[in-house]
Amino acid sequence: GGGLQFSSPADELSRKIDRDLEDEKKTKILKILLLGPGESGKSTTLKQMKIIHAEGYSQADLMAKRDVVYHNLFSGIIGAIHEAQSLNIPMTEPLLEDIRRIEKHSEKMRTMDIHPIPQEISKAMERVYESTPIQYVIYRLENTPVDDAGRYFLEQLSRVTRTDYIPTVQDVLKSRVATQGCVQMSFFIKDFTFNVFDVGGQRSQRKKWLHIFDNVHAVLFITSLSEYNQKLVEDGSTNRMRESLGLFGNICKNEYFKQTAIILFLNKKDLFEEKITKFPITDCFPRYKGPQAYTESLQHITKRFLRENGNQKRQVYTHVTCATDTQQIQVVIDSVIDVIIQQTMQKIGIQ
Repeated sequence: GGGLQFSSPADELSRKIDRDLEDEKKTKILKILLLGPGESGKSTTLKQMKIIHAEGYSQADLMAKRDVVYHNLFSGIIGAIHEAQSLNIPMTEPLLEDIRRIEKHSEKMRTMDIHPIPQEISKAMERVYESTPIQYVIYRLENTPVDDAGRYFLEQLSRVTRTDYIPTVQDVLKSRVATQGCVQMSFFIKDFTFNVFDVGGQRSQRKKWLHIFDNVHAVLFITSLSEYNQKLVEDGSTNRMRESLGLFGNICKNEYFKQTAIILFLNKKDLFEEKITKFPITDCFPRYKGPQAYTESLQHITKRFLRENGNQKRQVYTHVTCATDTQQIQVVIDSVIDVIIQQTMQKIGIQ
């Protein structure tokens, strides 16, 4: 029959122990979100975690990245060529001849797998890259269309166009593929499983973030210092750093992240250091009156980001980084991991 069920204190206790163990298991999984605008270095940071804390890159993995390198190389030089043409920069006939060769080869590469790059093409690329119009577009133009990856591989032209070229780990870190959707990676440290999610930063990708926001232990917000004078890819007019400040502010104020550790990476410090000698930060902050120098400009940018964190009780952990530098980023990532573990321990009352 339907008699009443009495459970003994011993049963109660054993059920409570089971529940506690379940909860304990859950707390051992830490979820980190990598957020930030497009091209800020999120995927590079994820690649570093793979190198430092997961399995790294095998020889086959490296070989498989050759296409990405070629793609970055060609889109860099073609982007620079088109920009020079749209600015009506005069070009000599031999230069135009080389450009035609490169464009023709680039078209072919779209439909066929062409390895390696033929020598006459790599020689033409070298001449075009070293020409005055292209050098002007890459290095002197304020809002250059050539991204960091394109520029890096153009500077490494003779090496990456060799017939026996195999990408190095550094090449993989410098290469760029826009993140579509969400990329996840897991690794295990000090009894904790870390699940890291890299979400696409372009505007169209951001709507997809929301469903991943539940139970996040830390948000790692990555922004590029060197974009203070660049415009958004999506609309060609919004200042990228202003967009990033707004985005960071939204994340700090987001209900989902009230209890979440927020870590800010001010990334690409190497490019920023180089750029600040040519272009002042008044591009982004017209009211800035300080000197056009690395330290003061960096302090001002840091202050502006921290101001977005309306929550007095919450500390934002800030790191100035170069995500392609494995040694530096290893120290930073390890300190980030320690902070996340400590904060989580405090929350669940295990010190």
